[in-house]
Amino acid sequence: MNAAWRSGWPLLVLAVVVTALAYRAGLHGGYIYDDYSFVVNNRLLDVASGRFGDWVAAAMSFPSGAQQGRWLTMLSFAMNQTWSGPLPYGFKLTNLCIHLANGALLFLALRALFALYDDVRGTRTRAGLAAAAIAALWLVLPINLTAVLYVSQRLESLSNLFVLLGLWWYLRARRRHWRGEVQAAWLWIAIGTCTTLGVMAKESAVLLPLYTACIEFVLTRWRVRAGSRSRAVVALYGALLLVPLVLGLAWLASWVDGSRSYGRAFDIPERLMTECRVLVDYIRWSLAPSLDQLTLYHDDIAVSRGLLDPPSTLACLLGLAALFALALWQRHARPLLALGLLWFFAGHLLTGTVIPLMLAFEHRNYFPSIGLLLAAAALIGIESRLLQPRALRVAWLAVLAFYAATTALRANEWSDPDRLTLSEAAKRPQSPSAQFALGHLMVTKLRRPDGSRMREDGFLVLENGMRLPGAGVTFEQSLITFHAEDRAPIRREWWDSLVAKLKARPPSASDARALANLNHCYIDHYCGDDITPLKDAFAAAMSHGSAPPVLLSVHAEYAWYLLHDREQSERDMREAVRRAPLDPAARSNLAVLLLSTGRFDETREELAALRRINHFGMLDRTIAAIQDALDRKESGAQ
Repeated sequence: MNAAWRSGWPLLVLAVVVTALAYRAGLHGGYIYDDYSFVVNNRLLDVASGRFGDWVAAAMSFPSGAQQGRWLTMLSFAMNQTWSGPLPYGFKLTNLCIHLANGALLFLALRALFALYDDVRGTRTRAGLAAAAIAALWLVLPINLTAVLYVSQRLESLSNLFVLLGLWWYLRARRRHWRGEVQAAWLWIAIGTCTTLGVMAKESAVLLPLYTACIEFVLTRWRVRAGSRSRAVVALYGALLLVPLVLGLAWLASWVDGSRSYGRAFDIPERLMTECRVLVDYIRWSLAPSLDQLTLYHDDIAVSRGLLDPPSTLACLLGLAALFALALWQRHARPLLALGLLWFFAGHLLTGTVIPLMLAFEHRNYFPSIGLLLAAAALIGIESRLLQPRALRVAWLAVLAFYAATTALRANEWSDPDRLTLSEAAKRPQSPSAQFALGHLMVTKLRRPDGSRMREDGFLVLENGMRLPGAGVTFEQSLITFHAEDRAPIRREWWDSLVAKLKARPPSASDARALANLNHCYIDHYCGDDITPLKDAFAAAMSHGSAPPVLLSVHAEYAWYLLHDREQSERDMREAVRRAPLDPAARSNLAVLLLSTGRFDETREELAALRRINHFGMLDRTIAAIQDALDRKESGAQ
């Protein structure tokens, strides 16, 4: 083998070409799920004027009120919108380019890792070839598809671009520090710079110091080449790990008590038990992917109510404990195997433990899958040599072809939004999200071969879907509003089911959107004049104590237009502002409400508050519109 191939670059270039071809069909797909709130319906991404304040507003336009930040990702969406237009192709192509860049950075980081490994252990690894082989498999890994073709999950891929850049930078600096050529300040700079940039894309980049700490734990053991422990490296991780750990535990202790939170249908112990099963699924879906198992939606995963409910919970817990114990046991003899396993566990520390997120998404494995591939490569060819070189090459080619073919088949599913919806629903008959998307598609778009509509069949799908475990109120809301628009009878059981669900748990953002849609159904006079069912729904939604700002805003709209209770509407809006004082939408809504009631002085107070949070001119347009309306109203009152 010549020097060029040993460097790994030709293999990496080949992998980039294969990856681009595998994803080619999927670039022609459409927007799905969260893409609508992130991109399609996000008017702040339109920055055609080029004003600096508009770019800042776009960067700050992340749609979830519960999470802040992610400015770089939102800014990149605005750039796509401006330079390639609103069609999804440009967004997906950008995602693919980010993924290919990540593959190149992974190659560089792994090559630096293997070089450090050789320095520490006195071995001679084919660093370039091994790094390219692992990076090639990762590039075409089927489980990574949602981080590429699901537009809004640029959050994950862009964040990991800085993580991988940080790993490469850190490993190069650490190798020189090991040799005594540079000071530890370069380690601080590498981690600090890339973690900060990565967190501005998505907060999962905060795990970069933990990934580098795993390298120190299994490979260098915090030492330098002379054999002594490096006080500078120990101090680095004391600051980057121990201090955040203490602060994080203090934060968790303020709310993690096993009670239900964030409107989820599980408590913290149930989530931890369920995630044991999910992590085992992730391992299987990553290394031995099945086209039938890899889907956008995984909300049909049953919650573990006990260690034997279902019985696989205990088995998965023991299996994961054995893998973790293996990593600790082998950290001296096979540090790369140990590192790969530790990277997998570290990558799921935020999303797979106590924070009550949704149970499973494939994009959460974007970095952890690197750990799994590294562990497998270490076990089979780098550290254990289970296969001879020729057999290893044949096995690698077979796995690469299998992964690439599976990814290409998935990309073909994603090449058409309707085909994807039908595929997801067929794969996930118990998934509320998949069945809702199918029902909505059938009601609004699909037709039979003879041209007749499938509206009634879609209603049946929605009615069956509302009874699925974990189904939200969007099923009932859609049935009500679709029938109201058709001037068809609305069944009482739909309202009863909707109210019962809102009583059973705190309302989510999706529930608030459903109630807003029902508001408009009545405001537009489709749902009739009897608002008693809607009144019951709001009573149930507001019965859980402190309502989130988004629900307060929807209730304010209901009170204003349907109850004609302006005092209640104002109380709702003021409470929303009190709970989210830095939310421009809440403050501007309150200002508009005060202006409509002729309270000009109070309107000016809210305008002043908006100006105080108008950083870099991001609210100039909103403030100007309210100020113009205020000036006209005052002129007319004189």
